[in-house]
Amino acid sequence: MISIRTKLSLWLTGLVILSTVVGIIFFESMLRQAFHDSIIARLQEDIEQLMLATHLQGDELTIDQSQLSGFYKPVFSGRYYQLNLPDQEIRSRSLWDQKLDIKLLEKGDSRVWQTKGPQNHDIQLLSIGLSSDSLNVDATLTVAQDLSIGRKIFTQIYGTKLGVNLAMLLTMIAGIFLVLRQSFKPINHMQSALSKLREGEITSLELNKIPPELQGLASTYNELLQYSSKQLERSRNNIGNLSHGLKTPLAVMQQQVEALGLKDPDTAIALQKQLDLVHKMIERKLAAARITGDMLPAAQMQLPKDLNDLCQTLSKVHFHKQIQCNIHIPEKLLRLPLHREDGMELIGNLLDNAHKWAKSRVEINASIEDDVISLIIEDDGPGVASEELAQLTSRGKRLDEATMGHGLGLSIVKDIAEQYEIDLQFTHSERFGGLKINLTF
Repeated sequence: MISIRTKLSLWLTGLVILSTVVGIIFFESMLRQAFHDSIIARLQEDIEQLMLATHLQGDELTIDQSQLSGFYKPVFSGRYYQLNLPDQEIRSRSLWDQKLDIKLLEKGDSRVWQTKGPQNHDIQLLSIGLSSDSLNVDATLTVAQDLSIGRKIFTQIYGTKLGVNLAMLLTMIAGIFLVLRQSFKPINHMQSALSKLREGEITSLELNKIPPELQGLASTYNELLQYSSKQLERSRNNIGNLSHGLKTPLAVMQQQVEALGLKDPDTAIALQKQLDLVHKMIERKLAAARITGDMLPAAQMQLPKDLNDLCQTLSKVHFHKQIQCNIHIPEKLLRLPLHREDGMELIGNLLDNAHKWAKSRVEINASIEDDVISLIIEDDGPGVASEELAQLTSRGKRLDEATMGHGLGLSIVKDIAEQYEIDLQFTHSERFGGLKINLTF
């Protein structure tokens, strides 16, 4: 999905470009019309000047050159005139040996048009029909102007305007991106705050650092975090209360088993094993509650801090074995891409299994390459036979009934791994001879 910032950038840029194109077209049309109107106005002035310079000498009409502009004297100067009479033509010197193809007009008629003139240049012409009562003749007076010079000026002006508009367009587009970048900075700050929240550095979003438009969303998010935290706290308390509540009945049962041992030792031993198993399960649940009790609902699993917490907690649970837990994590790997509580349960179960089977050592190694994270857990226990490795993720399956455990942990690990699409593999550890577990995120 395209981001809001990208959409705004595209829409505003498109709007500015469209406005600029429309403005350029409109300006070009106005400039062309103004150029045409100025040519016509000049031709009208020229034709009035020619009419004033036209005199009757004897029986002939003549044009007094001294009253005319000097533009009509140089050959092909671009300014021309021509007077068409029934039996003669009077042309400006600037036409030289050329003549204008004129359509004779009635008195009072006028005509404006364009055609090819001297040197095959485009010219603008204005003709009017005249009549002399004294000579009883009709005449057509025409003035013309070469358009090539004016068009050069028009092109220069239009080109300059086009260059200025393009520069303004680029400036506005750059301004749009800069303004949007500055406007979305608070959202970037909010993303940074969410990252800190995910990593457990803060417990809620600070509303005073969030723009008013997003404060409602941030406030709702804080309320959701608070509600989730209370739910987690309530669940932890319920687990703790249940575990502590079972201790009194178990203590009574322990006394009964001890009393039974005097009468029926075999039955007492069998019951004692089950009581020990229940005690072990209660201790594990209490340990899990202690680990996950202070977690934030949105937090991801932090490395190596959370692994150290797990190892310290499990070393207390398995204090009688004095397991050495070594952790090797690259400095650039700061967290695992899964919910912190799920990560604690996933890796906690795997480490618990490793501590149960290990003789003296558990090793944790992590690496990251091309955004792929690999986490390896190894122990120096007896390991698992090749044909039994696949059974490790079967729900409720235990490979050694002599080792205390309820058999659900590794199956839960498989469920969490499938939920987060984590590749989970069990193999033999060549370094320590025990079980090797490889998780790929």
